[in-house]
Amino acid sequence: MADHEMQAEELSAAGRKKKKRKIPWGMLYIFATIIAIVVFGICNREFGNVFRTIANLTPGFLVLAVVITVVYFLFEGGIIRLLMRSQSIPMKLRSAMKIGLLGIYYSYITPSSTGGQPMQAAYLRRDNIPVGVSTAVLIVKFFCFQCAFFLCSLLSFFLMYGKLSLENPGIIPLIILGLIINGGSIIFFPCLFIKPVLHGICRFAKWLVRKIKFLQGRFRLLDSIDKFETDFGSYRETFRENKRSVLWGILLSIPQFMLQMSVIYFVFRAFGYHTISYWEVFAVQSLLQVSVSFMPMPGASGAQEIGFSAFFRNYFVKDDLYSAVMVWRFFTYYLVVIAGALLVVADQFFYGRKKKKESAEQSNLPEE
Repeated sequence: MADHEMQAEELSAAGRKKKKRKIPWGMLYIFATIIAIVVFGICNREFGNVFRTIANLTPGFLVLAVVITVVYFLFEGGIIRLLMRSQSIPMKLRSAMKIGLLGIYYSYITPSSTGGQPMQAAYLRRDNIPVGVSTAVLIVKFFCFQCAFFLCSLLSFFLMYGKLSLENPGIIPLIILGLIINGGSIIFFPCLFIKPVLHGICRFAKWLVRKIKFLQGRFRLLDSIDKFETDFGSYRETFRENKRSVLWGILLSIPQFMLQMSVIYFVFRAFGYHTISYWEVFAVQSLLQVSVSFMPMPGASGAQEIGFSAFFRNYFVKDDLYSAVMVWRFFTYYLVVIAGALLVVADQFFYGRKKKKESAEQSNLPEE
């Protein structure tokens, strides 16, 4: 009996030591995000100028810019929810909007917008949605948006080609390059749903893991890749039966893209301009977006500002082009980054509390 008691005490002591050594990744993540927000503010000293400029603009149009951004997020969450429900995965609109905003946030802070979908899949994994299924759904979501993006940009190019060739011919090759790259993505991503292509990619991933042996043993990546391929494949099979949801995703992505491209029009009006039509401003913004979307910087920073100056130099003609760039980027980028960062902190905080509560409830369960 004494031996059993001693062993129990030793196990309990070992458990306490192990618990003490546990790294609080959630708190570290929150801390890192808060630091990122502070550094973000320090490195962007033009914020003071932005607020001073905004104070002198027409407030009604700026409010409309915020409203259509919120509606844009509603579309983002609604389309994700639609595609999830087509796979019999229940999801509330609030949760879908959270996943949508987090995806946009991580896309904005990672090079070439590469972090959005992986982080969305990671958050969905917390809700017990298999990574393969969530990745497939998010790829279809991206495909739907790319279709709307490419279609609207191509129509804008045809609409504005005559004026651009006379006033700003130097940007036409960049627009064509952007159309080719974004058009190519529409062809590439559906290929992932072809079984031999997916299998080939997974085989290459497994070969890569075998070359890095410590990963193979520590994270069981080979099994994870096999499970991912199976889950992704299960979506491919049901995808054939749910093509209507993809069509709806494309149709809903068109007004969503239009909302995103409309912010500049209300900024334009807030500066007191009213002689240029909405459709022309929308078309120029679409062509700017397609020209810089493939740039490798986070949020295409730098390229967006330079591109704005090149595309809109003939529209902001009251020596206010630089101010317009700052205000436009504030509403379309900086504000979204700040909102996304705050959402990450809040979500991690409440998720941590939820896990602690679940752990406490499990520890209080009577032993059988």
